[in-house]
Amino acid sequence: MLKSVEFMSLEKIQALQPSEAIAVISIYDSATIQYLPNFDGFLDVLRLNMLDVCEEHMRQAPGSWAEEPSVGQHTEYCGIDGNYAPSLSHASAIRAFIDNLHARADEVALVVHCSFGVSRSASVAGWVSERFGIKLHDRAGKGLGEANPRLTRLLRSLN
Repeated sequence: MLKSVEFMSLEKIQALQPSEAIAVISIYDSATIQYLPNFDGFLDVLRLNMLDVCEEHMRQAPGSWAEEPSVGQHTEYCGIDGNYAPSLSHASAIRAFIDNLHARADEVALVVHCSFGVSRSASVAGWVSERFGIKLHDRAGKGLGEANPRLTRLLRSLN
């Protein structure tokens, strides 16, 4: 069962002591993949290639992008080949991973990281906290004010 959720930056996850009681959601993009730790010693890891983009950042109407973008749409939304905008597939993978963790008999801490630990990771951690009513840990004290609105919308659409 999930006992806690915390979001943090890539720098913080690199320094985190591995534990079999901690599961990780690792959100990276083409600029950060080379800096990811190997995650040996953690209970489980979900790796997601997802750039921090959303309609609002591009001054477009919320929800105006395809929920499941094509390769061409990902390139259009991200402006860089090989990167992916948050999608319904990402949200579904997150939900399945979280549901499996929450179904466990033992207590599990969840750590979610992205580049700076304020947008994509905050969206996921905030949704998990909201969905399961568990305490949200924010070591950096940034709050959820910069959470990626597209990823939050996609996750909430699965409830």
